[in-house]
Amino acid sequence: MTSNQTRLLTIVILAVLVSGGAMAALVFLQPETSPPVDPFVTIFGTGGTSQNVTFTEMLSMTAVTGNSSYQNSYGNVGGTGIYTGVKVSDLVDLVGGMSESYLLRVVASDDYSQTFEYAKVYPNATYLAIQGDMILAYEYNGSTVPNYESGFRLAFIPDDGYYSSADANATTDPNPVAAGPQWVANVAKLEILKNLYTETLELSESFLRTLPNVTGEGGYLKKDGITIVGPFNYTGVPFSVLLQQFSTIPDDYIIKSLSGDAYTNEYTKSVVEGELSGYTPTRDPLTSINSTMVLAYEENGTAIVDGGPLKIVFLNEDGNLTDGFRWAKDVVSLTILEVESSTPMLSSQLDFTVELLMITSRNQR
Repeated sequence: MTSNQTRLLTIVILAVLVSGGAMAALVFLQPETSPPVDPFVTIFGTGGTSQNVTFTEMLSMTAVTGNSSYQNSYGNVGGTGIYTGVKVSDLVDLVGGMSESYLLRVVASDDYSQTFEYAKVYPNATYLAIQGDMILAYEYNGSTVPNYESGFRLAFIPDDGYYSSADANATTDPNPVAAGPQWVANVAKLEILKNLYTETLELSESFLRTLPNVTGEGGYLKKDGITIVGPFNYTGVPFSVLLQQFSTIPDDYIIKSLSGDAYTNEYTKSVVEGELSGYTPTRDPLTSINSTMVLAYEENGTAIVDGGPLKIVFLNEDGNLTDGFRWAKDVVSLTILEVESSTPMLSSQLDFTVELLMITSRNQR
């Protein structure tokens, strides 16, 4: 073997060694793959108890499967399909259950929520024949979480496969505007609440106009993620001022609004204080925006006709937008629900129900 051949062989061997070392490095330096996430919901019971229940754990519980659908706010049928899940009552029982004097609040990941009485969660024979089982569905038409885009979803499974608004009204107090809003999607937590005690404070529109007001622009992004409503110019009473009209305000609370068409909405203290997510004017999501929650009585300088006379709106800086579900039209009452500050759940409710009695006539939606 010549010296040139020796040098060539050496180069080839070195190249193989270097290449092999690189391949070894590729093998041994690959980042570890994270284990798949097991979706879960958190259930908050009384006395500070709570429990995370994973999808895997739900699969080991007694399953309920059935065909169902619901009537939405426009009178149309939605959500038709086969649902599988676990009874909400079985989940509540994991943290000690609830008595007839308690309520259950179902909260979505975006803070949308619906509150139900004991009889909805633990239906007797009469309610069961109307609404069917109240379940937390983890599967829809064969698609399971996390692939099921509605996530964990609250659903009702009546025998006839159709949860109508009449069914919802017959089993819910006060009567809801429709059945569909009760089907909370992407459920993140269940909270057991103490029963409601109310104190009514009557207000007139003329009185609201004597309170300090603010004026600013506000708009929102519809659920379709495309349609922007507004921004419009609003004048009204900020909730920070409205709350001062009460003799006692809990350290922590949730505000529940009721509209003339029976639509309800709920707001945590942080949302009332302006801590919420939103969007830029070009629809880009923002984790935090500067916002002021207002009970508005004027839109673009005149009394509110469409959705008035009172409307819950959010005034946003820099033209930013909020989610449309946070806005409420034709507001007729507000209820303040006390929250136990030491835990993230509602431990008791109450304090005031504000009936907004208007001098002018109301325009229905």
